[in-house]
Amino acid sequence: MNRREFLAKLVRYGLSAGALSALPVERLFAQEFYPRLAVPIIDAHAHLPGYSWDEEHTFDAIRHAKLCAISMAVMGDNNAPVGADSTYINAKESIDIVRQWEAQKLIKIVRRPSDIPLQPVLTGPIPVILSIEGGDAIGTDLERLKEFYDLGVRMITLVHGTTTQSGNNQIGNDMRQFSSSDSTDGGLTDFGFQVIHRMNRIGMVVDVAHASAQTLFDIASCTRAPIIDSHTSPFPSSVTWRPPSRLRLYNEMAAIVETGGVICTWPIGFDGDSFGRLTFADWVEEIKAFKSYFGIRFIGLGTDSGGGLPGYVEGWESISSVRRLLDAMRSGGFGPMEISAFMSLNFLRAFTRCHAIAQVSNYLNA
Repeated sequence: MNRREFLAKLVRYGLSAGALSALPVERLFAQEFYPRLAVPIIDAHAHLPGYSWDEEHTFDAIRHAKLCAISMAVMGDNNAPVGADSTYINAKESIDIVRQWEAQKLIKIVRRPSDIPLQPVLTGPIPVILSIEGGDAIGTDLERLKEFYDLGVRMITLVHGTTTQSGNNQIGNDMRQFSSSDSTDGGLTDFGFQVIHRMNRIGMVVDVAHASAQTLFDIASCTRAPIIDSHTSPFPSSVTWRPPSRLRLYNEMAAIVETGGVICTWPIGFDGDSFGRLTFADWVEEIKAFKSYFGIRFIGLGTDSGGGLPGYVEGWESISSVRRLLDAMRSGGFGPMEISAFMSLNFLRAFTRCHAIAQVSNYLNA
């Protein structure tokens, strides 16, 4: 790459040589794209159709939802059968399934930001952000990250233990095993720090969904690129302590925001003693509260395959129900660009910046 090509990349990704933090893609989209397009939607976390716990999660449902792109996460956690490399082998077998779908032109694996269109995909291959849920598939071999990247993986949820296991892996801890103030939460391991640096270097998005508080804080302290939580729900800002659970405190979300990252909320319904989220209107109020605290540009959508089973907000049936959330946001007073920001542009900004930082870093270190 010569100097002219390098400068062209800086311009393309909204960077200057001394300002890696300035990626005004939301302004670019607002000025050049929004007037001509419907609201773009990206689902930041889902699983493989036909290989998910959710029978309603199908290619037809995804297409009916009129998405621009969807994450498809293969499982890479320690739920796999016992064996030295079983999680790694199982993850690669699932990745092969996705790559076969690409060969059949059912999907197109997103390898760079420009592969994500800013309009619904009504015909042709569905753009898919290939992901891994569970860093156990990495084992203790950093070279597997480059191998996964070359296969098309662009995002990894680093921690994904279960309540029947320790909640730990070689990288960090699961929030379902540790309260927000648990003194035994050792956070990110030494190997985990190496994983973050390598993912930043190759342009892979770090997903902190399921990560314990200390693991999250450690990741946020060392990353060079935005991080995301691909599927969670916020506690109210008045709540300052979290038991082992999947809901995020505001101070945890603040650590993500400080990296320029995104907290993606999902359609799970819950009814607490002093607060709850049972309807689309409740979900919209939650987004409003987040907006008043952090601004609209740090929150997004991640459905976790999106529907069918009990425990969702009333009226959520499948990924197609995202249109009901869109209507509820309009009724709740959100403007077109705020809705677009939540539905896709915030995630796309973080995704783009991860890619751009890796491109510039690799050039400067070449």
